[in-house]
Amino acid sequence: MNDLPDPVGVQVRRHGPVTWVCLDRPAQLNALSTGVQHALVELFTVLDQDDDTAVVVLGTTTERAFSAGADLKEPSEGRWVDPMRMAHRNVYETVFECRKPTIAALKGWVVGGGMELAMACDMRIAAENARFRMPEGRVGLGANFGSQMLPRIIPWAHAFDILYRGETMDAERAERIGLVSQLYADDQIDAKVQEIAEVIASRAPLSLRRFKAMIQQGSALPVASAVRLDLGPSPYLSDDRTEGSLAFREDRPPLWRGR
Repeated sequence: MNDLPDPVGVQVRRHGPVTWVCLDRPAQLNALSTGVQHALVELFTVLDQDDDTAVVVLGTTTERAFSAGADLKEPSEGRWVDPMRMAHRNVYETVFECRKPTIAALKGWVVGGGMELAMACDMRIAAENARFRMPEGRVGLGANFGSQMLPRIIPWAHAFDILYRGETMDAERAERIGLVSQLYADDQIDAKVQEIAEVIASRAPLSLRRFKAMIQQGSALPVASAVRLDLGPSPYLSDDRTEGSLAFREDRPPLWRGR
């Protein structure tokens, strides 16, 4: 699948098996307009089935912001709609449910819905200039997705602090509390994220899919129940397991077939 949508407000770039989906509204600090949200839903739905994509990176074309969150200046037709009662698919759930490994490459402001979008990804890697804030309590919104994801990613006390106070957090604290896994200089982050994504892309695809499904669906279960989940094709019974063992013995890169 070589042709991908390239909608207004989003740039799509392929780098080998790694596909970058970059928010591209620099004048609006990548505010998540309705059009951009719909575009991301379409893109991640396509990438979920794209055989040419092993890893998806969600990034930005501007150093100033990953995303400033909801586009509060966008003209509103009628009343606000509860996120769980929208007619279209929720962007955060779509990114979260993508079966490919996903990485958020974070620069500048990561605010509100932008921070929720980052939390929908499996990994968050930040530039030193990244700044995080969940200001929903200041503007009367609910952070529906963020209030569920934050305590799954970081300790509850930090999650409550971020949501209750809505104050700015720098990249160093974000790394210290585990919100981001790695921190790099501003001029190095894209290259570093690409390196990490390429390493992940070299791993067995069935194993990656199993890891993601087990973590997402098993984390709320008792261990005895979680380890008995049978989610998707089993890597234990796959051709890739045979190939992986053979490649190890022959001291060569494995040729994964995804089956």
